[in-house]
Amino acid sequence: MKSNRIILILIFFAIGYLLYYKDKAGPIGDFWKTVTGVFNSKDNNSKEKNPYKAPEPDNEATATKGQSQYEDVATATNKKEKQNTEENTDKGDNSSIFDKIKDKVFDTDTQENTSDNGDIPDFAFPAINRGDEIIKHKNYTLRYEEDYEVPAWVVHKLRGEYTTGHASRGDNQFIPDRQVKDNSALSGDYSNSGYDRGHMVPAGDFKCCQELMTETFYMSNIAPQVPDFNRGIWENIESRIRGWAVRDEELYVVTGPVLKKGLPTIGRYNNVAVPEYFYKIVLFHQPKTGKKSRMIAFLLPNESLQGKRMNSFVVSVDEVEKATGLDFFSKLPADIQIKLEANSSWSEWTKIQ
Repeated sequence: MKSNRIILILIFFAIGYLLYYKDKAGPIGDFWKTVTGVFNSKDNNSKEKNPYKAPEPDNEATATKGQSQYEDVATATNKKEKQNTEENTDKGDNSSIFDKIKDKVFDTDTQENTSDNGDIPDFAFPAINRGDEIIKHKNYTLRYEEDYEVPAWVVHKLRGEYTTGHASRGDNQFIPDRQVKDNSALSGDYSNSGYDRGHMVPAGDFKCCQELMTETFYMSNIAPQVPDFNRGIWENIESRIRGWAVRDEELYVVTGPVLKKGLPTIGRYNNVAVPEYFYKIVLFHQPKTGKKSRMIAFLLPNESLQGKRMNSFVVSVDEVEKATGLDFFSKLPADIQIKLEANSSWSEWTKIQ
């Protein structure tokens, strides 16, 4: 009898252990994916959603810039979530006993807590001029370009702890940014255009917190990207930078399109420019630690780059400044800024620090 009790306790412990680690990197997570993949492969083949294409708006806008119908699109994105919440309230909590045990024992709902408030220091920003439309969200700041309906640059601080957790893209919809003076582009501007709604600040950078991940779906953080580009080399670069953030603990990332007059446009309601090039700049600068500061930049054409290596698109920050007309990291000490922006070394970032 006693032995049966011990066996039962061990079984419950093993189940709890598996449930806790199934979503984490490692052998248990790999095992869980393999097992669930066997049972779900047939269903996934027929119902798999494109993770780079969020659901179309529930209520397509008929508005032009400045009209109140934008309110309908912004609020429609929360309609499903509200309905689901109300249904769950009416029906009661249908969570499985194992989910309840997991949440109680392992406290998995603490993912919204991080040890940092997300503030971005002044040295991480490009030079800001009078008249620039600066939009600040909780964990990123951007300069929006009304003439192009995309951001000129987006800056965010990326900590290694932000990159892990249980936040999900789920049914997040791309929504207009109400902070933009004359309203941002709409998700509907991209519908049937042949272009992805490309994140500048990646949703995957904030797996720690659902609120922060959802915030990346504001249309002020989006620009048109060729699907194979967005889902290929661009995603690979984003993933590599997350790996660097885990290693280096904290990085500053500046991302944006190269804007110029005469770019082609898409859009049912607004003229959204389709950039020919995108850039991404990463800075490691922790002077209090005594570690050597580093900077790396990528400049890539907005086209399918299958088979191309990401390090072949590494350029100096000076080259990105020349292409964009922007002055990056303008408040870094002059000697550090000049030295870092002139050199962009792939090997400095890929070798073990």
